[in-house]
Amino acid sequence: MLKNTVFILIVLLVMLSGCTSRPYTMKDNGHTDELDMDSPFEIELTGNSSAGYSWKVVEIDTDVIKQIGKPGYVPSDGRVGSGGTYPFRFQTVDYGETELVLAYSRSFEPGEPPPKTFRMKIISGTMGRILGE
Repeated sequence: MLKNTVFILIVLLVMLSGCTSRPYTMKDNGHTDELDMDSPFEIELTGNSSAGYSWKVVEIDTDVIKQIGKPGYVPSDGRVGSGGTYPFRFQTVDYGETELVLAYSRSFEPGEPPPKTFRMKIISGTMGRILGE
């Protein structure tokens, strides 16, 4: 009975840790997260498209995670020149580890280093590791 209870608690903890109830933001920059297989997740980064900048995925291992759709730009209000957010949607597709890197840059300045980057290590398929599969 105790073994079953421990097993159920472990499964519940893993399931809860794989649920992201909020989008990742710049506060999560540099962090690592463990997600279950086929887990969707979002990254929402702030920026200002009127200055010519936009966020773009610059490093992704498509064997482990895939981007769902194209990112857009959501202005924070209707005023010209105001900032907003760039929402990105992803999903884990296979077991493994990968670093996801996004850069905030201007397309007309290809040689310039980006003023901001977002990095996050994603570990996919943690359930199988815990259960020894």
